[in-house]
Amino acid sequence: TTSFPRDSDMMRNFGVLAAFIYLSGCASVPQTSGVQLVSDKPLETVTDEQGRNVSRYVDAARLSAIKSYVLPEINLALPVENPDISKEQLALISNALNRSICTRLGQYLTADPDASGNAMRVEVSLTGITPTSKSIAGLSAAMDTFVPGPFRIPVGMGAIALDARASNDEGTLAFMRWAKGANPVTNSAKVSTIGDAYALIETFTREFGQLLMQGAGGPEKRQKLPDAQINVNEGICESRFGKVDPVGKGASFLIPLSPEFID
Repeated sequence: TTSFPRDSDMMRNFGVLAAFIYLSGCASVPQTSGVQLVSDKPLETVTDEQGRNVSRYVDAARLSAIKSYVLPEINLALPVENPDISKEQLALISNALNRSICTRLGQYLTADPDASGNAMRVEVSLTGITPTSKSIAGLSAAMDTFVPGPFRIPVGMGAIALDARASNDEGTLAFMRWAKGANPVTNSAKVSTIGDAYALIETFTREFGQLLMQGAGGPEKRQKLPDAQINVNEGICESRFGKVDPVGKGASFLIPLSPEFID
């Protein structure tokens, strides 16, 4: 006769598996091997742990007076030669970064194609990156079909580190030194060496955008522009940086579609 595991045994096994995932935590932040942006202001450490490092500076008073922004022209460069990440993949990450910054700022500020002196400029440097293991990501995606809830094997995950500065002709407005590793629960597995780096770009631009538009969480929050102006800004951003296929992006939550496929 064939014996089947009892429900209690299965639940215990799933509990051990979940505990393993949470204890393993996020992927470690990558070593900072790239050229860091020079900060001319003192940075405040916000978080310093295995899977997340954040330091920042913000001049909330000067930021509140900013009304426009220059379309970003960020071209990330690999800190060191990496055979697992191609020039085309890096260009994809750079474009996603430009697009995300452009559309996020475009909800609050007017896009300034003429790049006038008072408009805010954003520059970003890639200071570290850890490729995602395609084989382990594929195995995670396969196992996720059978394991209840979000699941990912907590090894072989990617990470990324970035420096970002916002400034105008009068100097630095804000600066963020940011590094984060993928989380086995919140970052689903994508079968691509840039799968995690691409996903973490959205996390970075969200946090950097909040710093710029909300003054590091101050009580005074900038109001969004009228919908008509936001739509104009979005059109400018899409004409410059394209847009993600909405069908592919939606499907990527269910199946491990790579950034190269949806973007």
